[in-house]
Amino acid sequence: MSFPNVILPEEIDFLVQSLRQFQVVDIGNQSWFEQYENVLKLTQQAYIEASTQQEEVIKEQIIVEGKLPLLVHEIFCVRIWRIKVLPELVDGNNLKASFVPYSVLYYEMNIVALLETVLFYSNSSEALGDSILDLVDYCAQAVGLLIGLSNDDSIQQDTQSLLTETAQEELDRLRKDMHFRIGLKCITILNYVIENLSALPLSVSSRLVKTHDVPCLISNILHLKPWLRKRKGFEKFTNDRWESVHGSDVFKIVKSEAQAWFCLFGLLTNQVLMGEYEINEFRQREICKCVGLLTEQTVDQIPVLVHLKQVLCSIQMKTGPKPTYRSNLLLEEVPEIEDNLMTAAKLYGWKKIVRKHRKIFVDLTQQEIADIAKRLNTTYNTHLLEKISDSKTDTDGQHCSTCKQPAEKKCSRCSSVYYCSRDCQVADWPQHKELCHQLKAL
Repeated sequence: MSFPNVILPEEIDFLVQSLRQFQVVDIGNQSWFEQYENVLKLTQQAYIEASTQQEEVIKEQIIVEGKLPLLVHEIFCVRIWRIKVLPELVDGNNLKASFVPYSVLYYEMNIVALLETVLFYSNSSEALGDSILDLVDYCAQAVGLLIGLSNDDSIQQDTQSLLTETAQEELDRLRKDMHFRIGLKCITILNYVIENLSALPLSVSSRLVKTHDVPCLISNILHLKPWLRKRKGFEKFTNDRWESVHGSDVFKIVKSEAQAWFCLFGLLTNQVLMGEYEINEFRQREICKCVGLLTEQTVDQIPVLVHLKQVLCSIQMKTGPKPTYRSNLLLEEVPEIEDNLMTAAKLYGWKKIVRKHRKIFVDLTQQEIADIAKRLNTTYNTHLLEKISDSKTDTDGQHCSTCKQPAEKKCSRCSSVYYCSRDCQVADWPQHKELCHQLKAL
């Protein structure tokens, strides 16, 4: 059986071997853009291999060539750029084309997506070496940012405001959307790391529970439900896009939600990990709020969560003085990638970097913008992914809940279930009543 390919088999070795580390000052130069294109191709091919259940050549080659630490280095390189350099580029400047600096943010997301695909296997986590500590830091920070974005109403703009926004406003919107997608992917990566803790350095456990308090982070994510939003109706983020859901489908667990539950389950049921985690009154209150989220619908879809509910209830019942927790580590490893990148950038000079990058990303002629757009348009060709991606044949779902005929009227209470007539709504009310109350409470 033949499979679609973004990369020819004979190209894979060359593309993986060509990957190299860049410094913050190098972002945007010719070599960096070439690697940008190569990473995008590798990410797409890795997704295709995983989705079609064929031999995962990309994953194996990246591990064999020892490129996983390099990928972690690259996401930190872009992270520093968007925090230290990007604000200086757009502040007070007449940004002509938002897609040019956006391409850097897209590079970061593609690397995270590639890591999400590759780290599914346990030997991948081990192949990260010392950079696993840096990756844990990055993921924890991304999840924390996702919590902030979940409370930001500005990311849900209507169509009219999109038509009138400036290039700088568009970039800000795209940046928030990218952080949202990265945050969800980082939940999955954290789950893969937690699943393989027994084969990783002890310092990883320490950073998960002491440095970043990941149990509380995940607990907050489960409460905020960033994968669910309500506009005209309910929408869920699945298959990397927002899709309308109606009725009982609102309570169907999507991938990101499942990964968050597995992440919390892996943390709270790991005896070694919990031996280093001090459950004070604040943590007890925050984590145990998840008991109320373990409804019958949730447990039916993920049966293993029955055990998690027992663990949460036991934590909830604990009273009295808390035991003193001591670290088993005499010497603890620390992440180095971000510090090394910051040191190199400071030696070069932040002002020099900003001046150099202003010429690359801001002070562009119309011809230069057109050339970059043409090049990126070729790179972003994702028609193969669209063919493979699972999608619903009927995304609208505008059918009467009772007789299944086309319908335009919604239940006025929950605004989620459709009916073709009042008679059908009255007939369905005994079955819909409980669901309606739950939907209205969301």
